[in-house]
Amino acid sequence: MSGARHLDAKLTDEFRRRLLAAREALLRTLAGSDEEMADLEAPGPGDATDRAAAASVASLVSRLAGHDKRELDEIADALRRLGAGAYGVCESCREPIALPRLRAVPAARFCLTCQEAEEVVP
Repeated sequence: MSGARHLDAKLTDEFRRRLLAAREALLRTLAGSDEEMADLEAPGPGDATDRAAAASVASLVSRLAGHDKRELDEIADALRRLGAGAYGVCESCREPIALPRLRAVPAARFCLTCQEAEEVVP
């Protein structure tokens, strides 16, 4: 790691708290989504329009839950990196990720330059 920066204890604690808080918020959101899915999937009275609307809402909730689950995986990976001393280092260029970026996106795996390059790939 050419530009690796070891986070001091204060920063390590800050990012651990941020990541755990984000994980907790997502878990609460997913629990709400699972409850909504159960309600939507329960058979009930209604005409075809009601059933179609319920299916549409169920599909949306399912997609949102999928996104949240991926975000949970990103948070878990960031917590592993934090524990291994690799947190805050870009996985592409191996340079430190700027603190403002980490504070904005605590699970960031790439510095801003490498993230932008990832997103532009055709």
